[in-house]
Amino acid sequence: MESVKEIYTQLFRRQWPPWVGGVVMGFVVALMFVWGTPWGVTNGIIVWGDNLLKPLLYPDAEVQSPLWQFTALINWSFLLGALISALLGGDFRISVPSFREFILGVFGGILMGVGAFLAFGCTIGAFLVGFSALSASALTVMVGLGVGVYLGLRTYVWLLTRGWGTPGRAVEVPLRLQVFSGAALLVVALLLITFLDKKVSTYNPALGLGSVQVSAGSLVFFGVLLGVVSQRTRFCFVRAFREPFMTGEGEMTRAAALALMVAAVFGAVVKFSPLMGIVELQDVQDILSMELTAPPAVKPMMVAPSFPVGSLIGGFIFGVGMTLAGGCSVGSMWRAGEGSLKNATALLFYALAGSVFAFLYRKVEPKVLQTFSSFYEFLGATSATGRKLFLPDAIGLGWAVALLVGLAFLWLLFATWNERTMKFTL
Repeated sequence: MESVKEIYTQLFRRQWPPWVGGVVMGFVVALMFVWGTPWGVTNGIIVWGDNLLKPLLYPDAEVQSPLWQFTALINWSFLLGALISALLGGDFRISVPSFREFILGVFGGILMGVGAFLAFGCTIGAFLVGFSALSASALTVMVGLGVGVYLGLRTYVWLLTRGWGTPGRAVEVPLRLQVFSGAALLVVALLLITFLDKKVSTYNPALGLGSVQVSAGSLVFFGVLLGVVSQRTRFCFVRAFREPFMTGEGEMTRAAALALMVAAVFGAVVKFSPLMGIVELQDVQDILSMELTAPPAVKPMMVAPSFPVGSLIGGFIFGVGMTLAGGCSVGSMWRAGEGSLKNATALLFYALAGSVFAFLYRKVEPKVLQTFSSFYEFLGATSATGRKLFLPDAIGLGWAVALLVGLAFLWLLFATWNERTMKFTL
């Protein structure tokens, strides 16, 4: 009994080092490529918004299921994993924000929805997964995020000097009730992973995903795993970008940089492994619980058509928004799983704003392409957000991996140097 208690204490009563989150998330990102279900957050969140706003935006059209659309299902599972982890760790409490913090959550969520749509993803789909996909848009979204977070931080500090940032209140939940509830939900999660055999399609041609039919239970597994790891390590890209400027602390930045390096290396291995040719054959069935009715082309998978316009502008807008909201997409989800109503509000308006902006964007995109036709012809782009650019096609595989890993390593070195010197800390 003592050994069981010690294992429980190590797993849930103590925080895990952030670098553990970086390594696990970087590796799982590449593993999900093999599974045919690359990790993404934004598309599922916008699907939630589409369903909430269907009477206004799509009264006569079908919208994707808010539960069975594959990224939406991963998101629900991530929230479940974060909630289980928070409850078992005694971290759950209902955090009620002050009115001004609530407003920041609303405004930050709106910016996150707009920015993520333009960039074809958030800090996960466009940034972390973009590194694993060897996509050039991951580089420009990184620049946009960095500038956006810096401006968002300066704005937040300015607001603090004018009386914003008033703390809210927390409603505590008894520890015994938390642990019991967490254990019960863990059993539910394990049952879903084991017995939920419904097939879910991953079809998304814009991101190179064919009609791969995967077991819903496998998506629940990935979502719960990522939710638990994120909550236990408190992994968050807002902290990774913000802390060097805000406090000088570089631990989360090093963890995020490590995630990028692991994702890029294993992503290259997956995309260029001879074994991956298997999943491009039309007659392959039931590989790893998959059925391939329209197999994806593995190499261009998750290379977003947003280089350099949408990734740069969208990354900037998203960076400002996530700083004001106090969490990136995954950071907001695991904090919502801990009971943060500010972050839950940010996610709600992320969904609503993303859905509305997507609806309006589709109306104006033809006009934008026509007005700036010479610019888009120069880019070779057919989308107003830009073009797809697979780095190995542009500079070769070796240079592509070296560029991505080298940039992430420089970010790590900058955070470590700034932690000692505080040169760029406000």
